[in-house]
Amino acid sequence: MLRISEFARAGNVTIRTLRFYDEVGLLRPAHVSPESGYRGYSPAQFEELNRIQTFKDMGFALGEILELLLKPLSAEALRGVLQDRREILRDRVREDVGRLTRIEARLDSLQEPGESAPLVLFGETRQQWVASLREKLASYGETDALFSELERKIDPKLLAEGRATIWHSCIEGDGKIDCEAVCFLKRPAAARRGLKSYSLAPVNIAFAYHYGSEESIGETYQSIANGITERGYRVVGAKREVYWPAAGSRGESGSLTEVQFPIGKARAGPRTVASGAAIVGSHNL
Repeated sequence: MLRISEFARAGNVTIRTLRFYDEVGLLRPAHVSPESGYRGYSPAQFEELNRIQTFKDMGFALGEILELLLKPLSAEALRGVLQDRREILRDRVREDVGRLTRIEARLDSLQEPGESAPLVLFGETRQQWVASLREKLASYGETDALFSELERKIDPKLLAEGRATIWHSCIEGDGKIDCEAVCFLKRPAAARRGLKSYSLAPVNIAFAYHYGSEESIGETYQSIANGITERGYRVVGAKREVYWPAAGSRGESGSLTEVQFPIGKARAGPRTVASGAAIVGSHNL
């Protein structure tokens, strides 16, 4: 039997950690002296301690580790648990990469006005579950009401970070603005009247970040259009605006919009962007 200090030193953990594991039921001592209350550990418990530390290093919460320890896991079951954890971590990495890109773009935008055009980037979106409402609008100002209606129909627990509009047609007046309001989801939503839930497929895009009011967003659209032409691409789908929360900001000046143009290789080399890629006004949420 090993004293707690010996077990901690051999297991490369602190005594405080072992006491905490005992309190929450993760790793009980093999023996507790009724007279002194001193904890004793068996050498066989190193294997259990190693499992706890391994799961902890993989990002499992203590409650999740406790559940894993309480039920016997076959090699196949453990493989499934680790595959699920891998996907969770990959999603976090993708989200962090997206945040990093937005931070870099934000830093670029903090230069003196007129010093440079918005930074145009090229990449691929990832597959994403979404819920959407699509309507013909008379003006861009009606998108607020469309988003309000959409969010009333979705369980808040399903909502992921960010929302977007897909502009299928951008001719203002007489109900000719074909707008699809989109909320990102953690998993599919149940079908409801007028509500569409589907997996938004990956697509190659040219994109840039816009900060500020809708009056100046045309410059961002123009920069993307120029970048597409210069790189020999063409627009192949409806333009999108993705609206990201700008933590700590107030008012329109702190809003963040990611403008996306789905692209493909131009058929005959660089050319003028088609009318479908024309600059449009939009409602910046």
